[in-house]
Parts: sequence; C-alpha cells; structure tokens
Amino acid sequence: MLGLAIAYSAQLNLKMKRALPILALFLLGLATGLPLGSYLVKHKFIENEKALGMASEEDTADDFAEKEFIYADPRSARDALQYAINIHREMQDKNPLSGWPERRDLGWCYAELSVIEESEGNTAASAADMIQAQQTLKEAGVKDVSEAHIRALLTRPRDTNRAPEPK
Repeated sequence: MLGLAIAYSAQLNLKMKRALPILALFLLGLATGLPLGSYLVKHKFIENEKALGMASEEDTADDFAEKEFIYADPRSARDALQYAINIHREMQDKNPLSGWPERRDLGWCYAELSVIEESEGNTAASAADMIQAQQTLKEAGVKDVSEAHIRALLTRPRDTNRAPEPK
C-alpha cells in the first residue's frame, strides 16, 4: 500500500511539474493581455465609436453649411462652414483613419469658405482657405484640384434663389 502511495505521489509530482510552466504562461498571458485589452477597448474602440457617432453630426453640418452657402447671407454661411470644419477636425482627431469621403467634404468646406471670404474682400483668408482646400482634396483623391476648376464647381448663385421681398 505504501508503494502504491509513493508511486501515485511520484505521478502527481510529475504532473505538477508539467502543469507549473503551463500555469506560469497562463498567468503571464493574463497579466499582459488584460491591460492591453482594456487599453484597446478604452482608447481604440471607444474613440472610434465616438468618431462614428460624429459622422451623422458631420453630415448634418455639411448639409446645413452647403444650404447656407447657396441660399443664405455670407456671414451665416461662414459660421456654418467653420462649424462643419471644426467637426471634421474633431473627427480626424478621434479617428485619424477617416476615409476619403470625410476628407473630400472637408476640402469642399474649405473651398466654399474661400469663396465667401473672397466675396467679403478677405483675400488673405481666401487664399489660405483655397490652398487648404486644394491640399485636402488632393489627399482625398480628387484629380483636378486647380483653383479655377474648384471655383467653377462652386459658382455661388446670386439673388436668383432668394424669396422675393414682401411689399
């Protein structure tokens, strides 16, 4: 009986020697994986979700800015475009891998802002905005980013689209 207990104890000791490295590797994996996993969830995935959530706000702001550019007075359009640009910049900070549609929208916001600044006589701001628009549109993959082409696409309608003044 004593021999059987010693043999069983030797087998158990051998199994423990095999299990100990596996347990150590498991604990090491847990110790490194848990902080890394929580970092990814907190910083990568949640920040990406915030950027995705901002996409609808960005779409609304872009649409509103475009309508303001076409139909409203330049001051209101400028404010709407600057708000849209701020949203774009905040989205890029949250998710730097934002795609070409967002970059293209940002480029057109800068181009529209350039046209408004020029119509108000702010040539320095207009030139800076146009340069920014050309760079951003080029990054987005637009083939022709010449100033003449951009301005031709952004012809701002004059007072023909406005409602008549009440008498």
